[in-house]
Amino acid sequence: MQKDILSEVIEVEKEIQKCLEVEKEKSRDWLEKVKKESELELAREEKNIKESLNKSIEVAKKEAELKAAEIVKQTEARAERLAKLNDQTLVDIVGEQITRILPG
Repeated sequence: MQKDILSEVIEVEKEIQKCLEVEKEKSRDWLEKVKKESELELAREEKNIKESLNKSIEVAKKEAELKAAEIVKQTEARAERLAKLNDQTLVDIVGEQITRILPG
């Protein structure tokens, strides 16, 4: 009788052990699946961030080019206006500036 009970306990323990092994395997499989999904999601997000960064850089470059072109245009227009000044006008302007600089 005791042997039957002992055998039964041993059988139950073996069954529990098998169940534990199955659950451990399921857990490992689930963790591996989650890890792969996480890596894929991370790769997708990294790709999206890089694409967004590249778009932002392109927009910033275009804005800088437009701004630089406008500055060049304004500078050329001013240079053209200054080039049209006659010598007497330039002498008068320089004279005014000198009187502001020099005391008395």
